[in-house]
Amino acid sequence: MIQKWIVIGILLGLSPFGVAQEKPNFSGEWILNRQASTVSVLANAVQSGVVRIEHRDPTFRYKAAFVSDSGPLQYGPWPYEYELRSDGREVGFIQQGTTTVSSLRWQGEALVATWRIQRVDGELRVSSRYELIDTGRRLRAVEQVRGGLQDQDNIWMFDRR
Repeated sequence: MIQKWIVIGILLGLSPFGVAQEKPNFSGEWILNRQASTVSVLANAVQSGVVRIEHRDPTFRYKAAFVSDSGPLQYGPWPYEYELRSDGREVGFIQQGTTTVSSLRWQGEALVATWRIQRVDGELRVSSRYELIDTGRRLRAVEQVRGGLQDQDNIWMFDRR
């Protein structure tokens, strides 16, 4: 009887090592919760927004529409719609003389997307860390922008529709 309990204890102790942890699925439509978000002065104009994510790991598709008091926002050099794979590989492209290198990788249960954008006036770096909180009812996007005059640190909060 004691041997049985020892074996059960060993198996329970080793179970976290043998079971692959399921990664979260970010798929859904997410509505910006502006009051719960903390944004820099440069992002303060954003009043509302919707993000649609289609996530079938390793493929992650992101599409966003944001609105300010003066209407829909356009996002200059970095995409507000993109598709990346979560394998961490860098993917590059050139569009209208601007070189962009992007990647997406898992960091624990969060997905981190990064962009390096080489512009005429210098390099712009953008990082967005996506994580599900409140048992998947909320999406937190921690955004960091560096380069040029656009340094920003934003925490965008979205509620699942």
